Amino acid sequence: MDKIYAKHICLCIFTTIICIIFLCSILQDTGYTKTGSNRSKETCLSDIEKDFTTADNSLPVETTTSSDQKEKTENSKFSEKKAKKKIDFSAEHPFLIRVNRAENFVTVYGINFKGKYKVPYKTFICSTGKYEESTPLGTFTISDKYRWQLMVDGTYAQYAVRIYGHIMLHSVPYIAESNDTLEYWEYNKLGKPASLGCVRLRVKAIKWIYDHCNAGTTVEIYSKEGEKPPIPIPKLVKIKKSDPYSNWDPTDPQKDNPWKTKEKHRS
Repeated sequence: MDKIYAKHICLCIFTTIICIIFLCSILQDTGYTKTGSNRSKETCLSDIEKDFTTADNSLPVETTTSSDQKEKTENSKFSEKKAKKKIDFSAEHPFLIRVNRAENFVTVYGINFKGKYKVPYKTFICSTGKYEESTPLGTFTISDKYRWQLMVDGTYAQYAVRIYGHIMLHSVPYIAESNDTLEYWEYNKLGKPASLGCVRLRVKAIKWIYDHCNAGTTVEIYSKEGEKPPIPIPKLVKIKKSDPYSNWDPTDPQKDNPWKTKEKHRS
C-alpha cells in the first residue's frame, strides 16, 4: 500500500510541476508576468511613437511665429511678383492707401482673396503738412483726379487726387503747368513735413496711384512715430541747384525727361 501511495504522490507532484510550467508559459506569452508585461508595454509604446513620428512628418509643420513676425520676415525679402499673385485684382477697389503722417511715407496694400487689405505692395516717400494739424487724420476716399491742378499758393501739381475737401495727394509743386518747372528745393524736402496740408509724392509714385487707384479707393491718414515702412524705401537722392536738370523730377516717366540719361536718380 505504501508503495501505491508513494506512486500516487509522485504522480501528483509531477502533474503539478507540469501544470505550473504550462501556466507559466501561457502567462509569458500573454504578457501577464512582471517581466513580460514590461516588455509588452515598451514594445507598444515604441510602435506608437514610431507611427506618430511618421504621421507627423507627413503633415505641414506649424511654427509658433506670430503673424506680425511672419509679415516682417516676408517683407524683408519683398518680391513684387509674389505680392501681385496674392492680390485679387477683380475686386472693386483692389488697393488701400495708408499715409503715416509722423514718418512721411505712404503704403499701398492690395486686397487678398479673403477680402482683406493685407498685402503690402508699394511704399513711397512723401511730405505731409509742415504743421501737423494741416494734414487731417482719418479715413477718406478718392474722388476727383486732375492731370494738372492749380494749387492754393499759385503753384501747379501733376496727377492730383482729391481725398477730402482741399486735401489731395499730388506731385511736388511746379512753378508752371509744365514738367520742366519743378521746385527742386521742395523735392528735396520729401520725407519731412513740408506741404500746406496735402500729401506730396514723386511723380512716378503719384502717377502709379493716379493710374491704379480708382474713385472710391480708401485713404487712411494716421500718425505712428517710429514705424518702419513694410517695404524698404531707397534713400532720397537730392537734387543739387547746380544739376543741369534740376527743374525736372528725376522719376517723371515723360520721354523727354533729361534725367533718363542718368542712372543715379532712377529710383
